[in-house]
Amino acid sequence: MSLLSTIRNKAAALTLFDPNNERRSRDEIFRQTYRLPTNSTLQASISTEFSIESSALYFPGKLLLSEAYLVFDSIESRSCYFVMPLVAIRRVERLASKTYLFALTIQTLHGLKFNLQFVGLRSQIEHFCDQLKQNLRSNVSDMRLLRKFLSTLYSEYMLSDMSPTGPDSKRDSMAVPPGGLGQIFKYPGDARKLRDKSKLRLWAEYMRDHGRNLTLIRLPTFQKLIRVGLPTRLRGEIWELTSGSIYLRLANPNLYQSLQKEYAGRTSLAIEEIEKDLNRSLPEYPAYQSEEGIERLRRVLTMYSWRNESVGYCQAMNIVVAALLIYMSEEQAFWCLSMLCDQLLPGYYSQTMYGTLLDQRVFEALVEKTMPILWEHLVKSDIQLSVVSLPWFLSLYVNSMPLTFAFRVLDVFFLEGPKVLFQIGLAILRINGEELLDVSDDGSFISILKDYFSRLGDSAHPTSKNDKLREVTKFQELMVVAFKEFSVITEDIITEQRQKHKNHVLDGIESFAKRTQLRNLHKTGHLSQTDLSNIYDRFFQALQSARLGLGPTKTLMDMESFQIFMQGITKWADEPHDFLARLFHRWDVELRGGLSLQDVVTGLGSIMEEDIMNSMAYFFELYDEDGDGKVDREGILQMSEGLLYITRRLTTKKLLEGEDKSPQFTSNSASPPPGQAEASVDYLSSISAFIRRAFEYATPDVAEGDAYSEKLIPVDSTSSSNNKVKANAALDPNHPLHITLPTFRMVVLADEALEHFFAHDFAASMKLEPAKGTLREKGTLRELFDSLVSDSMRVAGEVKRRIDEMERQAREQQAREDAAAARTSNQQQQDDDDDDDDNVREKDRDILTGLEIEGVVDVQDRNRLPSRPA
Repeated sequence: MSLLSTIRNKAAALTLFDPNNERRSRDEIFRQTYRLPTNSTLQASISTEFSIESSALYFPGKLLLSEAYLVFDSIESRSCYFVMPLVAIRRVERLASKTYLFALTIQTLHGLKFNLQFVGLRSQIEHFCDQLKQNLRSNVSDMRLLRKFLSTLYSEYMLSDMSPTGPDSKRDSMAVPPGGLGQIFKYPGDARKLRDKSKLRLWAEYMRDHGRNLTLIRLPTFQKLIRVGLPTRLRGEIWELTSGSIYLRLANPNLYQSLQKEYAGRTSLAIEEIEKDLNRSLPEYPAYQSEEGIERLRRVLTMYSWRNESVGYCQAMNIVVAALLIYMSEEQAFWCLSMLCDQLLPGYYSQTMYGTLLDQRVFEALVEKTMPILWEHLVKSDIQLSVVSLPWFLSLYVNSMPLTFAFRVLDVFFLEGPKVLFQIGLAILRINGEELLDVSDDGSFISILKDYFSRLGDSAHPTSKNDKLREVTKFQELMVVAFKEFSVITEDIITEQRQKHKNHVLDGIESFAKRTQLRNLHKTGHLSQTDLSNIYDRFFQALQSARLGLGPTKTLMDMESFQIFMQGITKWADEPHDFLARLFHRWDVELRGGLSLQDVVTGLGSIMEEDIMNSMAYFFELYDEDGDGKVDREGILQMSEGLLYITRRLTTKKLLEGEDKSPQFTSNSASPPPGQAEASVDYLSSISAFIRRAFEYATPDVAEGDAYSEKLIPVDSTSSSNNKVKANAALDPNHPLHITLPTFRMVVLADEALEHFFAHDFAASMKLEPAKGTLREKGTLRELFDSLVSDSMRVAGEVKRRIDEMERQAREQQAREDAAAARTSNQQQQDDDDDDDDNVREKDRDILTGLEIEGVVDVQDRNRLPSRPA
């Protein structure tokens, strides 16, 4: 039994620490599915039936519990679910039930009551309830922070203001929560055309019945309300709720403010890159032509670069954050960016951008599968789809569509995840497919799509005789095609495709990075390109704990990694030793405490040059610690230990018929060819002779005015050992001595074995052979980056010209919208007086029958759920 346990434990350890292991733990799936903070673990789960006291519907599903969250998810895919922090629960009571063994009634801080009826064994139910009770108690201390947190959420202000006679009324005492730049510089789009007031009333009605912010119950109506577009004032809050960043902000109060104080006035390479891009961030929006908008953007990007230094700042981050800040406060945008980079889109905003490049390959595979004729045409015409689609994915369509429509895409993206990016992209190509089949170059391809984006607000069927059909816009058509025709594109399919193409993409990234770094190396000495390639592979193999294509976790090699590296190229470095430490410090020329790839290449280039004089000088300088050209008594002994360390596995072998210049290891030395005699000289005897001669010819350290001038007595004198110590300064620590480089060379050249060692064996003991498991150099590995780079350069001029034109048109469109808004301001003011009525009107509800909600099935519409049992 113990043997089986040992095997099981070892297997578990391998699974845990294997960086290439693709299997995710139960906790990882739990966190990713419900977008919880990384410290959340699944502690208990149980089958449950959930119902709201004010509703006749009930939902069978699973209830899950972590340290700080209670999660319910219905059996019917997302027909009902919630993620509720335990600090938002005010009361838990046992409910008397004749039908169920055990039931609870829970009341939230917003007064919402719902019932949980457990299905399972008594022991399982009791374990869940005990864990729930324990976790509720442990979260009591955090409730004092909740009031301040809720004051930052507009839904709290909205409902208190819309219910002046209710118990939650705080209209006079509650301040308006901080919001985005839209409060100062106006939100994009015409609020009347967007029916913003109607949407706000629908949300208010939903939140009164189903909770708000932290206590919100998510039913199909919740998804419908998001699909038709969020009201401007609630958009930031719903974004952080659906993305999960609200839970990060709740778990880390005041961290954003603390980072600002800690890093005030500090600078970095990331900050320099941020400064270059600030004025390129949504220049068509007025806020980013002002100091207020630029300062907010600068602070969010800078604080994130300090919090996540491994990422720092990456391309397109400025565009995404600029979009978030229109609807969010700085702190909200900061945590939303963290959720984007860490969980929603891992690898998109990283040094290697592997996540974006991987999804480009997945997108191309989906285009090939769903639109084979178009894909074949693109391949034949040598049109690179990634040149167009890469900016779509990186900027989340914000930099491609007019802002009003891009934010509608973001509404659904935060709710449903990365699959939305693929669905929207495929729908764009499907709708424009016929026109795209007529183009034969990248410029025309870009032009058609740019023209399509500029007309998203136009009618999709302008010549139709049907009035309702003429009212359908191109954007509505896009949403229908994306979420109905391409509803088959699920997260499972995307995950499967990512796994299929992951190694190919990572190989391409690593191959490109390798070629780039090798081109930038200097002082490579006589090392060949093959040698440099092998050094590169072994360097990062010793340094990295995961694939290099995922982004380097370290760029400097510490002492532990250095020993691993040396073990890979020579057999005498199998144990730690002072000689390795001296070599490490010698190569660390910039005194950083670590070695770069350039340091290692320069160091190996110096050692592996078979020049006996330089080799002896290099070895001597390792022990000349103060650089004065002298090695003292202790240094001589350490020299001899270093020689013993290197040569302990070597013998020198000279053949009578010619000389074999390859060092041999004593453990597995091969026999010489027949007819050739062999004479082996053990290095041990040579090093013993080296010690004797070094002390014999050492020079005493005579201080100025010192009368000591006794001659050294040879160490092989026949006098007693006591007399030797008294008379011979070589053995007397009270009489210091040293050797110089000329003396060292003389002593070495006096021994044939040591001469052969420094002339050849020392350098030849290092074998720069290919590392196991390194990159396979194939021509196809270059495809990913080479195609992107070459084709990007080819169309760079065309893209720049068209982007400039698009920005000009956007500014003109904004001017026209402002003028139209000014002309209708009087009429709008009159209508707004009527809109102050909080009650939902019948005309408001027609929003929820629009085309955008295709694919969202209401449980009440099709009676998919049974009625409550008696």
